[in-house]
Amino acid sequence: MEKLNLGLQLYTLREYCATPKLFHHAVDKAAEMGYKYIQFSGGAATEQDFIDALKRTGLICGLTHAEDDELINHTQDVIEFHNKLGCDNIGIGGLPYAYRNHDGFYKFIERYGKAMEELKKAGKNFCYHNHWFEFEKYEDGKTGMDILLENTDPDVFKLTLDTAWAHRAGIDCADFIRRHPGRVACLHLKDYMMVGDEVTLIEVLDGNMNFDSIIDACIEDGIKWLFVEQDFIRMNAYDSAKRSYDNLMNKYGDVLQ
Repeated sequence: MEKLNLGLQLYTLREYCATPKLFHHAVDKAAEMGYKYIQFSGGAATEQDFIDALKRTGLICGLTHAEDDELINHTQDVIEFHNKLGCDNIGIGGLPYAYRNHDGFYKFIERYGKAMEELKKAGKNFCYHNHWFEFEKYEDGKTGMDILLENTDPDVFKLTLDTAWAHRAGIDCADFIRRHPGRVACLHLKDYMMVGDEVTLIEVLDGNMNFDSIIDACIEDGIKWLFVEQDFIRMNAYDSAKRSYDNLMNKYGDVLQ
């Protein structure tokens, strides 16, 4: 069996990426932790910084988050840059607020339609990152996620399934993957737990989510890319990223690399 690629979503280290110099240090630290794969997402780095960081560390970029204007209005430039990175998964960080309603999902699909066509021709995936609002059910019985998956080309419109945000919406992530074969290209791994009376995000495998079933579903569906991501961090961000990596490799090292 081909192992799954365990990477770090660099957004986790965002507070250490405020300048190009800090960005390079953060990427170096990710490699030192043991990560072999990375997702680039914003920060102060330039495109050349991304390329240089990969060459220096040997890390492989499996996913990015592209800016809305660039992806829509400069699609070919985005494609050429990702060719330089050796990355086929081009993501967006989330649905803009203006589209977070029933009709908005259809408008969103229309807005990105031409870009998706160009990405498909170039052999790239458009990777949509979910939160929780996509699973709100509207009066016609459809959720936003239903609209997205039913009205897009499955050969280019893929998901970066965020495990914790989907779980927040009451979604069984493993069941979702199995019900939508081939639609999930990447996962964001984060965990949930209770602290007092509050539900909070926590490092992967320190919480209560069933990652055994999620990993099994990834193997069954051939999902290649898994990225640790932390939105709210209760410790030093470097310690957080390292803890999630160690937890995952200690438990699933036979199927992760």
